[in-house]
Amino acid sequence: MIKIAMIGFGGIAHAAHLKPHLELEARGEVKLVAVCDICPERFDEKVEINIGGSDVTLNEDVKRYTDWREMLGKEDVDMVDICVPTYLHAEIAIAALKSGHHVLCEKPMSLTYEKCLEMCDAAKSAGKKLMIGQCVRFGAATAYLKKEIEAGTYGKIKTGIFRRLSPPPVWGWDNWYMDIARSGGSVMDLHVHDLDYIRYAFGEPKKVSCCIAGMYSPRDVAHSRLVYDDFSIMAVGDWSREGVPFESGFMLAFEKATVMFSSADGVFRVYPRGGEEYTVELPKVVSYQQEIEYFVGCINGKHENEINPPESSAMSVKLANALIESAEKCGEFVMFS
Repeated sequence: MIKIAMIGFGGIAHAAHLKPHLELEARGEVKLVAVCDICPERFDEKVEINIGGSDVTLNEDVKRYTDWREMLGKEDVDMVDICVPTYLHAEIAIAALKSGHHVLCEKPMSLTYEKCLEMCDAAKSAGKKLMIGQCVRFGAATAYLKKEIEAGTYGKIKTGIFRRLSPPPVWGWDNWYMDIARSGGSVMDLHVHDLDYIRYAFGEPKKVSCCIAGMYSPRDVAHSRLVYDDFSIMAVGDWSREGVPFESGFMLAFEKATVMFSSADGVFRVYPRGGEEYTVELPKVVSYQQEIEYFVGCINGKHENEINPPESSAMSVKLANALIESAEKCGEFVMFS
């Protein structure tokens, strides 16, 4: 059984990580041993974020800490799940790896590509597993789309757009999301989900362009263009939608069909060229559950991490920074690969 400690017990830990851990614990695969947060009131309160909250609570036997170094020094655990603000990811992940723990770390991997590489090197040196929470790779619609792209079902991609729209993330500790020095803004924190998936599905773009707008902070809205040899993909990341429910999705035009998906209704639609529209029945899975189960399987030796290796997550951070560079040059194209 894999013993787990969580570092950071705020919004994303409550909404996305706690329930999968407890479900795996109920199946006898893991044991949540300890949690840590700088704010002890987080242990018992319910935190709501853009994707909702959690309907589960900590078991009474879970140890509670406010200092992660103390926790790792005292508790005998195999895996550390890091859900702290982005600017702390590299420091804590590297320390956890060096002290002999496998690490699952929330996205984005870090704020710079160089720090991401340090995290990869630390994992290799320690002989431990490292994975980043790029959960979109594990979603029902996106996993299905990836499979169909690899099978050539729709033919070659021609163009498309991804979108991820959210109310402002003002629920964070010390309002850290709105401080771009600590979060990277929506480009690094929200937009990176789709940037990562586009790379996963279509490979590395040749050049990129981005325009950014600020509503509450300097990088609240990002409109990006990723250009390949014979097609381009647009992506919109926007966390300025105050009062508007979270929504994400895509519309992609292929040689043989147009495909569409929205998280609002959860329906995957296919519009064949010259044929009748149809919908795809997707499995009832939760991306965070799939992601955590997959990483536990990597630790247990059931499979290698072929879906979401840390080196790929590092490239997504590099791409996000290239887009920020483009935005600082008024949308000028930046070469990427």
